[in-house]
Amino acid sequence: MTIRCKSFATANEPGGLKYFSTKEDTEFNEIAWTVGSGEILPGLEEAMMGMRRNAIRRIEVPSTQVFAAKKSNQLPLPTTKDGKRRFENLFKTDATLLFEVLVTRVK
Repeated sequence: MTIRCKSFATANEPGGLKYFSTKEDTEFNEIAWTVGSGEILPGLEEAMMGMRRNAIRRIEVPSTQVFAAKKSNQLPLPTTKDGKRRFENLFKTDATLLFEVLVTRVK
């Protein structure tokens, strides 16, 4: 999963600057959660319903849901220096996020 800050789009990254990537910010290159548990943004969870293994989807979550998810600690936190800086700056502007999701397993 890659998360991009849509309001920080550049010529090289028109979808927005990346602030989180499972390849760089997690130990096992993936994020696992249970559907309906409230661990991730409700908008992201709803958009992922019906996805199957090896499915890829780009999901845009509006800033109103992102701000609510930050208060509820439902956003993945970056571990890289650039990711942390972008994450903090995100909430000073329009916080619309673009999620690029690849489903690797479904239980």
